[in-house]
This record gives sequence, C-alpha cells and structure tokens, in this order.
Amino acid sequence: AAHDFMDFDRFSGGDRMGPDGCYDVNHPNNAGLETIWCRGCKLRTLYERKYSGLSRADFWIAAANAVIRQTSVHNAVVLKDTFHRG
Repeated sequence: AAHDFMDFDRFSGGDRMGPDGCYDVNHPNNAGLETIWCRGCKLRTLYERKYSGLSRADFWIAAANAVIRQTSVHNAVVLKDTFHRG
C-alpha cells in the first residue's frame, strides 16, 4: 500500500500522483510488485472478482491490513475497525 502513496510529489507541476491506487512499475522501489499485480495474478484476480467496488487504493490498504494480521503473532494485530474506505 505504501508504494501507492510514496510517489506523491507536491512540487510536481502536473500529476502529483499520491494515493490513487496506482504505482509506477518502472520505479526501482516498486521492483517485484508486477509479480503480485498482473493479469492472472491472485491478488489482482481477487480484486477484480470480489472487491472491484472498492477503489484500488482502498483495496491496497485493506490487503496490507490483512497481511499485517496474518503475519502478527497469534493473529493478534487486528486492524479491521481502523479501516474506513474512501
């Protein structure tokens, strides 16, 4: 999810980027993300089939929260109540 908003540039004269559900696949900091967000990849398929009603930015945050829970000791870190879409 951080890869989405870390491209924000307040000094940009045009598109400032930021939390829009998109990331620059050519930026070195995003190397490897194409393996989880490509046509046919499980995460993108999940989004397209079940969660396309969410913005991609909200989906990335919800997915990151799920990863945090699943990787926390005894699944103790639950961020469900901290997520607000939009």
